Order: sequence, then structure tokens, then C-alpha cells
Amino acid sequence: MDIQISGKQLKIGKSLTDYAKNQLDLINKKYLLRPTYANITFTKENNQFRCETLLHLSSGLTARCSGKAREIYYSYQKSILRLEKILRRHKRRLRSHHLIDKKLNTD
Repeated sequence: MDIQISGKQLKIGKSLTDYAKNQLDLINKKYLLRPTYANITFTKENNQFRCETLLHLSSGLTARCSGKAREIYYSYQKSILRLEKILRRHKRRLRSHHLIDKKLNTD
């Protein structure tokens, strides 16, 4: 998986990039949806940080989410929680369609 982490008019440190990559690897291991690339962008708006995450899966789904917080790590965590919710729902839909197809083939 190709991971691109950047900041708009903001320097991103090595610890934040390592943290983001580790979190994405954990999500990849948890849901096994074969992501092709991820783009994470951090921006500073007034007194808050904003994290926008874009994840493209090999199945064609493009998950886009964002999070805002006063701390940069918390904004990333909010974004990742939303991303997990999107991926969990997507996997549930795939699984339920597979079960429906399986029932139709046995009848």
C-alpha cells in the first residue's frame, strides 16, 4: 500500500508519520480489504488542526473522511475512527451480499 502523508503550510514530523502508518497497517490487518493507496493531509485552521484521510481500495471504494481537534494527533484519531466506521460498513455489505448470493444458489 502506498501511503502519502503531507501538511499544508505545516511541517509533519517523523513520529506523526510513523504513527499514521502504524495505524493504517493495523486497520489493514483488521479489515483485510486490500487498500491500494492512502493520502493523509494535515492543515491548521485558526486554532484547530484538520486531518483529511483518503483511502482507495482495490474493490473500487474510495473512503474519504476528516477530523478536527485542537491537537494534531487527536484530529488524526477522529479521522481514523470515521474511516474504521466506513470500512466496517463496507465489509458488512460485502459479507451480506455474499450470503444472499449463497442462499440463492442453494435454492
